[in-house]
Amino acid sequence: MSEIDTLVREIAKRLEEKAEKIIKKEEVTVTITDSNIDEIITKNKVVFIDCWAPWCAPCHIYEPIYNKIAEKYKDKIVFGRLNVDENPKTADKYGVMNIPTTLIFVNGQVVDQIVGAVDESTLEDYVKKYLN
Repeated sequence: MSEIDTLVREIAKRLEEKAEKIIKKEEVTVTITDSNIDEIITKNKVVFIDCWAPWCAPCHIYEPIYNKIAEKYKDKIVFGRLNVDENPKTADKYGVMNIPTTLIFVNGQVVDQIVGAVDESTLEDYVKKYLN
C-alpha cells in the first residue's frame, strides 16, 4: 500500500468518525408544543422554555447562548424551545408578547421570565437562582 493510499484511508476514517459524532450529537433542548408542555413542566422540578419564532432575528442570536447554558446544566434542569408560531395556545396562555422570552417553571408553575436575548452570564444567573 502506498503512502498516499494510507493517507487517504486515514482521512476517510477521521471524516467518518467526525460525521458519526455530528449525527449522534444529542439535542440538549426538548421541543415544547401545545400538546406536551403540561407533561414536561409537571414531571420536572425546574424547566426553562425559550419561546421563539423562525423569523425572529434576536431569537437566532439568543439560541446558541441558550444552547450553551442548556448543555452546561442539562443534568439539573430541563431546557425546552417553543416555536410560538406553531404553538399559539401556549404562547397566549403564558402571555408571551415579545420574543425571545424565556419562561421559567418551578414545580409546574411559572415563577419568572426573561424577555429579550440576554447574554450568557445573565442567563446563567437565572439558572443558578432556580437551582437553589
